[in-house]
Amino acid sequence: MGLFADLLGTVKSTFQIGIGGVKLKNNAVTLEVVAVNGTTPAPITTSLVNITGESFVLNSDAAEATADWKITFQRPAAGMTASVTYTFPVDNGSPGQVLQTDGDGVLSWASASSTDACVKVDSTSLAFGASSPVAMFTLPANAVVHKVQVVIDTAFDGTAPTMSVGVAGTTSKYMGTGDVNLKGTAEDVYEVTPGKIAVGTTEALILTYAADGSSAGAARVLVFYSIPT
Repeated sequence: MGLFADLLGTVKSTFQIGIGGVKLKNNAVTLEVVAVNGTTPAPITTSLVNITGESFVLNSDAAEATADWKITFQRPAAGMTASVTYTFPVDNGSPGQVLQTDGDGVLSWASASSTDACVKVDSTSLAFGASSPVAMFTLPANAVVHKVQVVIDTAFDGTAPTMSVGVAGTTSKYMGTGDVNLKGTAEDVYEVTPGKIAVGTTEALILTYAADGSSAGAARVLVFYSIPT
């Protein structure tokens, strides 16, 4: 009779394992392990978990609102040619570090390479109806401007339109009005190498423009700069 009573539990929505133990619960064809109260999720301890699906979900019961959202880990849908194993680092690493692999899936923490010394390019568009000055970007402290390049996309049709690149108070610091012809033809390129020494503070670069009656015209102003090591 005792064995029959135990088996009888399998026809219920929950099946209790042991006196006062956890329950296996059928919830919309989903197996749940819950505490004796039948609702609180219970922890599972096992030596190995094999998942036959393509993904697994953290915080699966999330309300998906405010700060309560799911995280899904998923393998690539295509492109794999062999099984992959990842071995995680032995510690938490340091702030700013990134995960790197040895090519065999062994992960470790590494300091990210600095890109300060790399040459960067900022592009600012100039249209015939722009209000002067045109804000460009903030040049970082200790940066060197290698060159300023102006590409004419559409020739300006004013009498003598002009532009310069610099900062407030020194509007032609990096390119003067005589260095570019806005009335040039499309795809004309004008370039200067300022040769200015770096300054220890940031600079808000501006483009000073005079339309002089232009009703058409467009150009791109590219500033190439870096922070030397």
